[in-house]
Amino acid sequence: MGQEVREIICPHFSLEQTLECGQCFRWKKMEKGRYKVFAGEKKAVLAQTTGGICFSEPVSPEDFAFWHRYFDLERDYASIQAEISKDSYMEKAIAFGRGIHILQQPFFETLISFIVSQNNHIPRIQGILERIAKTYGRPLGEEDFTFPTAEDLLFVTEEDFRQLGCGFRGKYLQDAVKKVAEGQIQEEHLRQLPAKEAQKKLMEIYGVGQKVADCVLLFSLGKWEVFPADVWIRRVMSEIYFEGTEISPAELQEEAERRFGVYRGLAQQYLFYYGRSQKQGKK
Repeated sequence: MGQEVREIICPHFSLEQTLECGQCFRWKKMEKGRYKVFAGEKKAVLAQTTGGICFSEPVSPEDFAFWHRYFDLERDYASIQAEISKDSYMEKAIAFGRGIHILQQPFFETLISFIVSQNNHIPRIQGILERIAKTYGRPLGEEDFTFPTAEDLLFVTEEDFRQLGCGFRGKYLQDAVKKVAEGQIQEEHLRQLPAKEAQKKLMEIYGVGQKVADCVLLFSLGKWEVFPADVWIRRVMSEIYFEGTEISPAELQEEAERRFGVYRGLAQQYLFYYGRSQKQGKK
């Protein structure tokens, strides 16, 4: 048997919402609603169907299983949505972004992506990551490239990163690469740690603050109990739950835990996606 185009059945999953909600950056929107998606050394061209998603190009059974995990398609999102739907605003946010899944992305690529994301916008982040892949990755077809490993980037200098458009983030990337390549930061060790300890470990990387650490924990390591928060999400939480009163980062985290419990990472995605559409927190 050769390779075949196959469909993944998942009727309440949205490819567009999941890819475009700010948790990943290595994708390209194509014609007819298709997306070319990259993860580490993998590539897939996908399209939404009535019952789920289908591969527009042939994939092996191993790659099919990889993408099934990547999009977190085994989890019962409906029951989690019911559990965190505690108020009218969250009900609206869930209804608006119901098709969002939390991706299970490759660890190192996610770490580099969110370091690059600091004080940045999505098209520019995508451009930087594309240049890193093209310069230091391996060919993945005629115009596409794998994402490099920490070992691939070990001898890349701060200036080299700056030449790719990374700016001040170059020194942060260099330190992250070194700590991962030399084993000071290990994916499996982080997975075994409680979220708070894993967060502190990631923050040992120069330039990695709590927001970047939490994004890596949520979008790569499955720590759903973290609540990535920047100034924008703090304003959203303030407007919705504190009548516009200014709140501290600690107050925000306490409120998120009280309201949404161990699934507050997913709750944050609904708040972010819906709040952005409503221009909430932009004042």
